[in-house]
Amino acid sequence: MSMTKYDAFLKVASCKSISKAASELGYTQSAISKMIFELEKEWDLTLFIRNHNGITLTSEGKALIPDVKRLLNAEEHLNDTVLSLHGIEGGHIRLGAPFSISANIMPGALKDFQQRYPNTKVDLTEGEDNYIADLLKRGEIDICILPTPLADIFDAQTLLSDPLVAVLPKESKYAKAKTFPLKAFDTEEMIQVKEISDFDIRRFLKDNSLNTNTVYEVSDFNVMLSMVEKGLGFCVDYELLLKPLRYDVIVKPLEKTQKRVLKLCARKGDPVTPIVEIFKKDFKEYIKKTHR
Repeated sequence: MSMTKYDAFLKVASCKSISKAASELGYTQSAISKMIFELEKEWDLTLFIRNHNGITLTSEGKALIPDVKRLLNAEEHLNDTVLSLHGIEGGHIRLGAPFSISANIMPGALKDFQQRYPNTKVDLTEGEDNYIADLLKRGEIDICILPTPLADIFDAQTLLSDPLVAVLPKESKYAKAKTFPLKAFDTEEMIQVKEISDFDIRRFLKDNSLNTNTVYEVSDFNVMLSMVEKGLGFCVDYELLLKPLRYDVIVKPLEKTQKRVLKLCARKGDPVTPIVEIFKKDFKEYIKKTHR
């Protein structure tokens, strides 16, 4: 059974344009239009509404999207299994990770993995925790790394703990202290990323009844660190985000330690391909080796 028409259906739905879908898939517009027509005839349904603004899914078309994605994923799983039965270690891995993992852990892990399995294609999607979790729920990625409690709704295996730390300017009066004291949150000027949505940071502030003396709110993590470097205040964030440290600042443990637990997640009850299972095992070994 050819899956090309199902690919075309998803691509047109994503692009909202037959011409764009044709360009991305490498087909002519007439070929894509014919595939959509054949699907509509086969299913006896109108899948798209066509007007001068472009093309949009009908309610019936929207309802079919999840099943078509599952069908294509199942075909890919079958193909990868066939490859493994022939002794060919390769296939396709769709991986999701928060920005901190993507920047600081994933490059080394992927380099090691692809040196051993060069025939494997890896698609890495980075994003905020909730975005990555939603992709896994919908089956748009195979596995991902998430912190608890988000990770706990999936089939999850613990990877490592990542502590919250304070980031201070070199001239801070706490520069030589063993830890950054909680009392300093009331007095020291703090810099935060706007609309902090991280579960652990919010919980840390709430659990310790901390009233922050926030003087700056910024939209970018690197801007925040640059401002700390210039002596405009201190900030709190995860240790992983600070590796490697590219700013002339001091990273200090907090007086009261709090950590997020990062886990490797897959959908419960959904089998993964042999190459994904190999990657899961190798990635856990890589974490053990590099983050003891």
